[in-house]
Amino acid sequence: MRRGLMAWNADEIPLAMLETRVLRLQDAMAAAGQDAMILYTNFIRSAAVSYLTAFSPYWADGILLVPQEGAPLFATTLSKRVGSWIQSVKPVGDLVTSPTPGTVLGKKLAEAGNIHRLAILEHDAFPAGLHDELSAALPGVEIVDGTAVFALARQHVDDVERRLLTRADAIADSALHRLQIDATMDVGRAVGTVEGVARAQGAEEAYVAIAPDLDADRRFLRLSGARPLGRRFAIRATVAYKGAWIRRIQTYASDDSDGFAIARADSWFKDFAAKIDRNRTVGEQISASLTGLSGARLTGWMAEGPLGTRPLAMVASSKTPNEMTLRTPVLVMTIALNVDGVPWSGAGLAGLP
Repeated sequence: MRRGLMAWNADEIPLAMLETRVLRLQDAMAAAGQDAMILYTNFIRSAAVSYLTAFSPYWADGILLVPQEGAPLFATTLSKRVGSWIQSVKPVGDLVTSPTPGTVLGKKLAEAGNIHRLAILEHDAFPAGLHDELSAALPGVEIVDGTAVFALARQHVDDVERRLLTRADAIADSALHRLQIDATMDVGRAVGTVEGVARAQGAEEAYVAIAPDLDADRRFLRLSGARPLGRRFAIRATVAYKGAWIRRIQTYASDDSDGFAIARADSWFKDFAAKIDRNRTVGEQISASLTGLSGARLTGWMAEGPLGTRPLAMVASSKTPNEMTLRTPVLVMTIALNVDGVPWSGAGLAGLP
């Protein structure tokens, strides 16, 4: 369950911009011969519905119906009492509550009488029970995958999304840089400080993970308590603000000589992230850029972005064979290096169009 304040702010997310996003999707659907699209949302897979309606669920799940023409309709199993709250933070379209949301939306489509092809975003990952409800209510209607059509409509980054991402990134960056390392610092205090700062600055969600000793293990884990920190450690903050998600990683060291190597890597990453070219593969760009960072050896990288229902999904990595150029609208880059023998990890927004 999310713990941050969630509320729609018309100044931050104007209704006109949400309506424009819906229209862009409807145009793409019409071009593909899709009469309507169903989009699923839950606590983990909130991105697509949030992008179109500004709504992110605290709990439970729901489905959004986007017809080729007209306003969307959101259906959830939650009660009418909770439904009134949902409508207050979901300014686009109407709302219905039902224990069988697929049946309700299926009947609405059947009553329209002009539905021949129904698209479902991420069809293979759509819950089977909801699929059965839709199918039963729409006999004879062709159900197809709508992922590619949604991706076409999602490629555009508008000013609203750009501002929200910048705000989320600033929250995470501030939280990570607020941490002051001293001899009494341990895992619990470090993680708690970062999360506390992020939430105090308005993050609606903050997941903080730590690699407490980079010399022993570079994996990021959800840890707490009075565990000791190694000579070099890193913290990853995954932050959501008004449905916009980013990740930031900061590497820390207790030794000044290590700190110099980390500062060099931080400066390199900031420059690289600002200049990334979506028309070239990431791997070749990292390799070319690292020639300017002496003593650096790449140990891994990953690019993430909002793919379909997931706010941050991996789109490419150092382990991806035949890497392609990047077409996601937003990128979060994660890179791991050794710089003069010092392990370093960093992450942040990259190449925001």
